[in-house]
Amino acid sequence: MLENISKRKGEIMKSIIKTGLAATLGIALAAPAFALDTGIKGLTQNGRIKVGASVLYDLKDQGNKMGPSQWLIESKTTYRPSRAWTFVANFWLRGDLSTEFTSFNSTGGGVTDPTPTFEPNGAFPNITFPNTLPLKLNNCKGNVGFTCRETSETQILNDWEDVIRELSVKYRDKKGRYSIKFGKQQRGWGESDGLRLIDLLHAQDLRERFAFRDSDELRIPALMLSMDFNLTKLGMAGPFEALGMRRPSLEFNFTPEVFHSDVLVNNPTPGEPDAAGGLWGLPWPHTMDDPSGSGLVGFAFTTPEHKSKRLSFKDAEYSMRLKFETLGGVATLNAFYGMQDLPVLKLRGLDLFIGGDVTTGDGSGYGTWGTGGLSPIDLGANPGGRYTFSASQTEAIVHGAGGYLDWLRDLSVGGSVPQGSPLTAATAPFGAGACNDPVLDPLGASSVAYCSVRAGVELDYDYRQMVVGATFTRDLSDFMKFGRKNSSPSIRLEVSHEFDHPFNRSIVDPEAVFGFDASGKVNEGSSGALAVIPSRAITKSDITSTMVGFDFPFWVPGWEGQEKSIFTSLQLFDIYTHDADEGLMVQAPYALDTVQDHQNYMTFLWSLPLDSQKLILEGLVIEDFTNDATLYRQRVDFNYFGDSWRPRLEWLHLSGDAESAPIGIYDHSDYVELSLTYQF
Repeated sequence: MLENISKRKGEIMKSIIKTGLAATLGIALAAPAFALDTGIKGLTQNGRIKVGASVLYDLKDQGNKMGPSQWLIESKTTYRPSRAWTFVANFWLRGDLSTEFTSFNSTGGGVTDPTPTFEPNGAFPNITFPNTLPLKLNNCKGNVGFTCRETSETQILNDWEDVIRELSVKYRDKKGRYSIKFGKQQRGWGESDGLRLIDLLHAQDLRERFAFRDSDELRIPALMLSMDFNLTKLGMAGPFEALGMRRPSLEFNFTPEVFHSDVLVNNPTPGEPDAAGGLWGLPWPHTMDDPSGSGLVGFAFTTPEHKSKRLSFKDAEYSMRLKFETLGGVATLNAFYGMQDLPVLKLRGLDLFIGGDVTTGDGSGYGTWGTGGLSPIDLGANPGGRYTFSASQTEAIVHGAGGYLDWLRDLSVGGSVPQGSPLTAATAPFGAGACNDPVLDPLGASSVAYCSVRAGVELDYDYRQMVVGATFTRDLSDFMKFGRKNSSPSIRLEVSHEFDHPFNRSIVDPEAVFGFDASGKVNEGSSGALAVIPSRAITKSDITSTMVGFDFPFWVPGWEGQEKSIFTSLQLFDIYTHDADEGLMVQAPYALDTVQDHQNYMTFLWSLPLDSQKLILEGLVIEDFTNDATLYRQRVDFNYFGDSWRPRLEWLHLSGDAESAPIGIYDHSDYVELSLTYQF
């Protein structure tokens, strides 16, 4: 009965979404006519409707399957009652229709989550959760007896903060001396494309296609007060011009609304809210112990978040940019004082649950997964059978001699482990409540309780980000001209320096004791490294990033019928982490590779218009030399259907190691997409 009610609720929700989408489409299509009929001077209306469908072709052992079918509806209204005032209202609604067209339960439908196989009679499992696997497309707890559910997190993004792209008012001085803009808005900085160095004014929305979208669609708009000053017209340019800075202007931004980058984590653990990010969800943290090659038996995780206050002066962000002409080009000096977009992990402690083993599904706790946590048995003197350990105690239990990792690694080589499971030892004082050993005593013959632990690992975003930078761009026509039409390249330079960026470390020296002896130095490269108190697990390092870019209009030799030049853009990046030798993690817990002192990237973009610019081919390659990872994106735009209809064919291919960010973690997310945009 409950199953039928759940299905009925799902059908009602799908109907509501379909009806709402149809109504929104109708309003969007009618909007231009309404705007034209108002006769209001200075009022303009435009927007777009986009629907796409994709095929995934690089899924491991699953063949080709239907991928995300993302849709978008956007409407922008601009009202300029005079040259001084501008009002903008820009809204969009986004979502994914793929769950409307395919079902996990249908034959060959959906993109499945590989589920670990547990051997009978207590054989030691190779992995404990499917969170060690890189692909989590459905919301699936993954243990024996559980059914995967459809992805829903990105079905429709309809929170107000997702819907408003801009809602602002701008005043411009009649003499052009200054302008002031207030409201929900976004601003972009920098000269680099693809990888951002000083384009830091806004957090990024990484839920739909991670960072592999156009930058203006990635930025999360925020409530800002922006002021631009023309220092020449204000009579303040003298000191700057004396330094060779011609036509200086100053931009200042105050942002009291703080966002952190929006990500979805594909979460298979108990005690956590359901989450399924689909193809572009981040993989759950790597819960394998690399030295033993084994999963973390009996472990679950909870990841509470500590974020900055959404609206406050205490956590507000400030930024400033000085723009001027010099050396035949345009330069900027930039400064940003804000909050970090992504978190570091802090161990908060460990909960021991007596009465349920979340690893194998045995015991009284099984069957309560996905209902908000475990339901351990009542031990009388200790109601609920839950025992809490501090961060330092957790460190000792995990890393100490005779502790959890020693036990796990001894098992992996066939050791006897005389003391048995650390959970058994830790609960021995409880007598009848002692935990069974999941390997030596898998059926609980020598004890009455099946046990598990849940580690509390906080995602802490509450760190300041302090960055200074500079950019410069100019054409090189005064120095060089070459090619079939004697063309000149342009050069773009960008450099940034971030002070005290926080990192988790993969090399720790815990000095922890479990039972008797002190542990030695730990070099995990896996989630065991996170079981360390924050004072030793987190460090800071400066980061210096540099980009050199060249743009060139290329005319193919011998191609006399070439109508337009091929726009080409080459960029070379170097990201230098000053203290990389301290074993810093790229981005715990999603990318646990160790940071290299120099990370090098190359991007190359080309765009070729054909047939009177009705057919446009655009290619983009990003090469991560440090991690040997590659991204290639090919777009084909068909502009044969007037000014409103824009069909597009897009192919995205990614390859790299599953633990390397940002490309490798999406190694199996390759797709081919056909989309249709109606713009007005």
